[in-house]
Amino acid sequence: MQTLDWLAVSAGGRLLVAGAAGAVGGLALQIARARGVEVDALVSRDAQVAFAHGHGAGLVTTDSRDLQERSYDAVFDTFGALVTEAVADGGRYASIATQAGPVPDLSSRGVRTTVNQVRKDGAGLNELTKLVDRGSLHLRVHSTFGLHEIQAAHERFLQGSLAGKITVTF
Repeated sequence: MQTLDWLAVSAGGRLLVAGAAGAVGGLALQIARARGVEVDALVSRDAQVAFAHGHGAGLVTTDSRDLQERSYDAVFDTFGALVTEAVADGGRYASIATQAGPVPDLSSRGVRTTVNQVRKDGAGLNELTKLVDRGSLHLRVHSTFGLHEIQAAHERFLQGSLAGKITVTF
């Protein structure tokens, strides 16, 4: 939510979400669409294409070479794709993928960049609540375990390739 606010893409604007089928990227895709933003998606596996299309993405690709250069008002990079050529001159590029290193300096093109951090945000939580209540935001749960199955839940997490979150019920 906070990164989308910083990107400042208005209804009708164009946003690329890199990692649009992941936990953060999937929510960013849904929130941006609920705000009227046109969203394209870069995903890492063919199996994720249907998810991104199903949640309102226009173009969905696994290959960054399919993206038009300098055609997006903003790029939200959730996994370190560093698709910096996709953002339009004068646009904004945000990354939350600190493991990928710093975002390259794009100031020569007038592009503002950030590696976003999270802060307390009551207004953002209020907006999320409204989106959930309206049915505009869907959380993906891969599997659910009881508290007595916590070891199995952890083992499943370590296997990777999850299509959603692992939840533990009390």
